[in-house]
Amino acid sequence: MSDTPATSASAGAGDWCGADPFAPDFRDDPYPALNHLRETDPVNLTPVGPWRICRYDDLQKIHKHAKTSQTLSNGESPNFDPLDTRGSFLGFMLNEDGDYHMRLRRLAQRTLNFKTVRIMEEEVERSVKASMDRAIDAGGMELINDMARYVPSRMMCHIVGIPEADRDLFIEWTGARTNAFFARFLPEDVKQRTRDAGLAMADYFEAMVRERRKSPGDDLVSQLILADQQSGEADALSDEALAIQAIGVTIAGYETTIGLIGNGLRQLIAHPEQLQVLRDEPDTTGNAVEECLRFDAPILFHWRVLEEEFELGGKTLPSDSVLWLMMACANHDPRKFDDPDVFDIRRPKPAHASFGGGMHFCMGNALARMEAKHVFREFADRTAGLTIEAGELEWSHSFFRVMASLPLEFR
Repeated sequence: MSDTPATSASAGAGDWCGADPFAPDFRDDPYPALNHLRETDPVNLTPVGPWRICRYDDLQKIHKHAKTSQTLSNGESPNFDPLDTRGSFLGFMLNEDGDYHMRLRRLAQRTLNFKTVRIMEEEVERSVKASMDRAIDAGGMELINDMARYVPSRMMCHIVGIPEADRDLFIEWTGARTNAFFARFLPEDVKQRTRDAGLAMADYFEAMVRERRKSPGDDLVSQLILADQQSGEADALSDEALAIQAIGVTIAGYETTIGLIGNGLRQLIAHPEQLQVLRDEPDTTGNAVEECLRFDAPILFHWRVLEEEFELGGKTLPSDSVLWLMMACANHDPRKFDDPDVFDIRRPKPAHASFGGGMHFCMGNALARMEAKHVFREFADRTAGLTIEAGELEWSHSFFRVMASLPLEFR
């Protein structure tokens, strides 16, 4: 798939090239290092084994032309902690392939669809308005607790069927559980915290599945059970398998939306001229969401495993190679985007890579976009004429690029 002669890529110790995603300060501003990586070694063998694919067009080649899987040829995950077995994502649809993946995806799509977006939109509008009412009265807000976490946690708990009284538990578990996606590479204390969250979530959601089998409602778990019963499949999914789908959808759909809203508002505040454009030109709101996803996405990379060798960037990548598809690099690729390091909500068609691609394209993208659209619109309108002063940022323990707190003062 390359125009240049391919060379063997089966050997070599690997190099982070100054862009180590596990370095403590990497999240502060990863883009200079990622830009350097993309321009100097766009198909990069890392010291821990996976290959990082950095250019926008190369990501598209993988999605469209490479034969890939989510797991190694021996059935193991290339990223998961092998001791993390309870509530493991190994059986989540994101980690499955082929017919079984499509079966699980169809079940989830019974709830995560445009009908759900329409139903939830009024609730999101009320939550956003209430949050801004409190912020205006108080002269400021803690951006994550009061908005970026508050809105999606309420929506996701409603969709999944988690009572309001349990929302704080849900918030605690999901932040820890995101690390399961790449736990193999993390310190032991983080692995243990991730396992503990998996145990707690498995107990909680398996009990919910058992209860919904006896007394169904209109929530995600009930719909998963109903859809499985109506699927015509000979083998019904177990309580454990259904619980894993509910856990995975909850984490993937909630934690990433915190990042979209939090990172997006942070960029709008840091670029007041763009926030003013949003106020003056309400029709740019949808485009602003896309530019925020492009400019500072909540997930920097995701993975695939090659099922056969593939030529890319003048290198031949062997079968069973683990690929980290660097969406954050692709989103700042100057071959795709003019002035990619400029935040511009008027940017024409910012066709970012932040929702992935291929058969695993994010099925909750419409929900996330809807939430962000209402948050950005209300925040822009309600802060007109005010000076917004941001305090000290703190990053969360999530594997995703998600803040824990960012205090704002309105004057």
